[in-house]
Amino acid sequence: MPQFLPTRRALLAGVAATTAGLALRPQPVQAAAPQRATLKDPIRLFFNENRYGPCEGAQRAIRESLHLSSRYASSDSISALTRLIAEQEGLTPEHVLVTAGSFEALTLVTAEYATGGGGVVCARPSFPVVADYAERVGGKVHRVPLDATLTHDLAAMEALVGADTKLVSVCNPNNPTGTVVDPVRLRAFCEAVAPRATVLVDEVYLNYLEPAPGQSMVDQVRAGRNVIITRSFSKIYGLAGMRVGYALAQPHVVKRLAGLRMALPNPTAIMAALASLQDPLFLARMRKLTAESRKVTTRVLDELGMKYVGGHGNFLWIPLTAKQLDLPVRFAPHGFHLTTTPDVPISAEVSALRLTLGTVEEMRAFGPLLKNMLKT
Repeated sequence: MPQFLPTRRALLAGVAATTAGLALRPQPVQAAAPQRATLKDPIRLFFNENRYGPCEGAQRAIRESLHLSSRYASSDSISALTRLIAEQEGLTPEHVLVTAGSFEALTLVTAEYATGGGGVVCARPSFPVVADYAERVGGKVHRVPLDATLTHDLAAMEALVGADTKLVSVCNPNNPTGTVVDPVRLRAFCEAVAPRATVLVDEVYLNYLEPAPGQSMVDQVRAGRNVIITRSFSKIYGLAGMRVGYALAQPHVVKRLAGLRMALPNPTAIMAALASLQDPLFLARMRKLTAESRKVTTRVLDELGMKYVGGHGNFLWIPLTAKQLDLPVRFAPHGFHLTTTPDVPISAEVSALRLTLGTVEEMRAFGPLLKNMLKT
């Protein structure tokens, strides 16, 4: 990941008078304490949300930009965010497209390359938006099973790249398994496949990994290759409800994707994202707390003899037995929602639970409940 930080000039240049007064400097590393769950406000452990919420600087930016709620986002504020992202990634602003979460970025990319029969190669299981949306717009989707370690099988994916292949999608870390492709192998894959098809690398969960040179494939974009990177402020930054993300790609690709947009940027979200990018210490704290939540949870799973994929995001992938498929139903009365429909057991076809890691306190409460349920 990039090791350099934004300059104040990059942030403030061009920001409109309505937004220039907002606090854009780094803020103390804090996070909102989640409210105690009730039956109306359950502890949601299914959307991979950051249960700690956004950093204090983002919260302040949201409060101070509420007056912008009656307006569309200004081009100056969007440009400020675009410049900041570009500076942090060692790119030009023309390489950056700000979107309504990474979801919009993924659908834009898919629409561009899959519409009308374009071939798409992706992994299974993985985040389904690219594959599902590609089929909706007439694309021909090839889903490649993960390997024995539940990691992308890059060799098998490359073997399916043919003359009709327009897009090859890699989610890294993968959702829902949380596995990571070795960056050396993934970089070689991008270099081999990009001359034949566009490579999309979804890096939404990459910030949960400890920063290390070469983890991100953004260097492929810097090198001018046919690679697109997608990111989001929804996960570790705690801004899921604000809907802001971005794509990194070659300028001519960014222009094409921008022409397909159907959503408008959220002005308050733009300011929250600006503040979030200036607080790298917050990311370090979130990684530490997530690691502790993972440790607390896996210790219980180990005691119970339950298998799991430790993963590198803020979630665990847990295979279930037939007798455990109703765990969401059993947890719901205790204020924990493990799936979007907790009153319905997990299907036998899935037979696994993607468990979002809540706060350390929440996971300490989760463990004893799980023990009691599996003993009865």
